[in-house]
Amino acid sequence: MTGEGASANGGRRSPVPPIWFSLGDPPRREPPVVPGYRLALWEQVPLGRLSTLSCLSLPLWFVLFSLAAAVLGGQSEFAVVFTFRTILVGLFLMLVVVPLLHEAVHGIMSLLIGARPSFGVGAGFAFTTFREPVGRLAYAAIALAPLVVISIAGIAAMIWWPEGAEATLVVLIVNAAGAVGDLWMVWRLRDVPPNARLYDLADGFAALVPEEASSQVRAEA
Repeated sequence: MTGEGASANGGRRSPVPPIWFSLGDPPRREPPVVPGYRLALWEQVPLGRLSTLSCLSLPLWFVLFSLAAAVLGGQSEFAVVFTFRTILVGLFLMLVVVPLLHEAVHGIMSLLIGARPSFGVGAGFAFTTFREPVGRLAYAAIALAPLVVISIAGIAAMIWWPEGAEATLVVLIVNAAGAVGDLWMVWRLRDVPPNARLYDLADGFAALVPEEASSQVRAEA
């Protein structure tokens, strides 16, 4: 566990959430020291605020995916009967199937880019991480892959397998709501210099730039 520390912009950092289990290399908790490079940005995911936003986004994702399926030829009405069985199935989808699918897509995209992914579970979240540095576009591709891939596959499944449309819709909604953190990190990449090397961290990411480029960033700030 790391305590509070100063972020790249001089703010205070919250403690890193506990990591309960890790398959592979553990996630980095702090930016690495790389000769010839300096820390330009050290971003931390605001888990509390994003968890609230994730819950608030559920109705929006329901409307978006329902409309997409209907426009593309799928059913336009959905009915869910709450029984003990459907509740168990829903919990299994939300707590097991969606996290596994989400992190698996992160991992596959990491492999395609050339990084070696590790997986784990922390206090209220699952994660995929890697210790290799990647560029800004590669990091964005890894972050967005689960939302894009699972959404496209799920909408296609709703059209071609109407009997399972309700269950598929649950998967799509929960996956998209769980991608709020990924969307936040991609949004934060707008402040990352194009020549930066990005390192994934347990609670966000760090951007390192060559020392001469870092001097220019500080001069422009």
